[in-house]
Amino acid sequence: MGMTVQQRPSTTAVHGAFEQLMYVLTSTEQASASNFKFRYIADLYVGGVLVSRVKVYPNTAGAGVFRVDKLIQDHMSATNAYQSATAGTEVQLYPIHNTGGVSGQTDKVFSNNNGETFRKVEMKFGQEYAASATADPTVYLNQITGELISLIMTAGLQRTTTWDDGIEYYTSSDGWIGTFTPSNFRALFLSDRRTPNTQGFSSNLVSSIEPILIDVDVNSPYTLSFLNDSSAPTSSLLKSIYVALYDASDSLLDSRNFIPGTDGGTENTAVSTDQGRLQYSGCGPGNFDTQIIDTTFRDFFVNNQVSYYELCGVTGTSTTPSATGDLTTTVYRFNINQCKSIYQDANYPKMTLAWQNSFGAWDYQIFRLRFTYSDTIKRKTFDQVAGNWDTSDAAQDFNFRGSQGGTRVAKVDAHQELTATTDLLQDSDVAILETLMLSPQVYLISEDNATAVVPIVVTDTSFVKKRRVDERSPFLYQIKFKYAKPRPTTKGGTFSGLS
Repeated sequence: MGMTVQQRPSTTAVHGAFEQLMYVLTSTEQASASNFKFRYIADLYVGGVLVSRVKVYPNTAGAGVFRVDKLIQDHMSATNAYQSATAGTEVQLYPIHNTGGVSGQTDKVFSNNNGETFRKVEMKFGQEYAASATADPTVYLNQITGELISLIMTAGLQRTTTWDDGIEYYTSSDGWIGTFTPSNFRALFLSDRRTPNTQGFSSNLVSSIEPILIDVDVNSPYTLSFLNDSSAPTSSLLKSIYVALYDASDSLLDSRNFIPGTDGGTENTAVSTDQGRLQYSGCGPGNFDTQIIDTTFRDFFVNNQVSYYELCGVTGTSTTPSATGDLTTTVYRFNINQCKSIYQDANYPKMTLAWQNSFGAWDYQIFRLRFTYSDTIKRKTFDQVAGNWDTSDAAQDFNFRGSQGGTRVAKVDAHQELTATTDLLQDSDVAILETLMLSPQVYLISEDNATAVVPIVVTDTSFVKKRRVDERSPFLYQIKFKYAKPRPTTKGGTFSGLS
């Protein structure tokens, strides 16, 4: 038999599961006039198990065209729960944002993904045809095998070229996720915070680098995700994440290397499953101040001595970066904000939102300024007939109270809504808020307890990209959202009789 793949997604790149991934196949059997009822067959294997089969008729040119991303998407999901040391298991009580502070797992600041945030799937192709117009077709499976595709949960929002630019330009940038592979000093974590700071900060570690700035509070949880497999197509070189702590005078307080495999998660050269191919690092103050890998390091956070810290992926397990060749990612600077604004509401704590970003990982934003609460209320009513109609007899007159009768409320449904306000923002902060607006999963995280994660729904239906050149100064954003779960309410009872 002669089946040939004429077009395929690149097997040397990581793709987005929500990007358009096309296969085009031809067959010499299809061209034969003696074969009838011809169809091409595409089989999707996930974890070595057949999960989907699709059959298509040839197009007018005789080829079979498959858009396989539509088959794959149902087998992808974001990682919401911390994954324990055993691959594929999870501690349901603890969200991924609490990595480093999970009860019984405080010696781990890394977590694997759930096995569905990264997928390495296989496509197999076959065909079927009949010997005559009246005969049943015979199926010939696995004529083409070994078509491996590596995927993360992205639709390509951060691509420089999109499907709208045309297929030629789109496929020419198949390797765009390589920017997020930790293999050099320009590489990024899987975060939509990707613009160097505009405040003029240079890295203390490698002075030629302008770090990406992240604003956090003294107890903020935070995670950064990264591709972790040393094998192609990810080819990760990250052996540890180096963190250096500084006080307000820029003096170094402490530093250390946190090592995947040793401090949770999986070492890049030991990865054998999808769970280890994408990992999470618990790297916020709220993660570091609970881990017990290094208690001296931890206590600088506990005692509020850290003004800011710098973080980057490095090439060794004990590397202290001093040059770009030591780095496998760019440098991220976490500024710890301990100031209070006069516009903060003292009666309500600040809010931290976590949301699924454009890579299927997590990003975070603190809303410190005043915010407003409101309730959207719906009532189900009925009309009540007053009086003791069912119990009136010779011993009891017909009667009723003034509290009976008229329109009564059978049930109250209420959702709480909020309008939250950011701090003053720079241009580099705007892109991250756009991904918040586009996110399918948004959560409100407790200020003091990262295990308290409340689902919310953003209700804004538009987003304006503000810029300093237009606004003439840093600017604010307001985000409207509602709690995903209704407020607890009661009902008035049965309203029967005079009781």
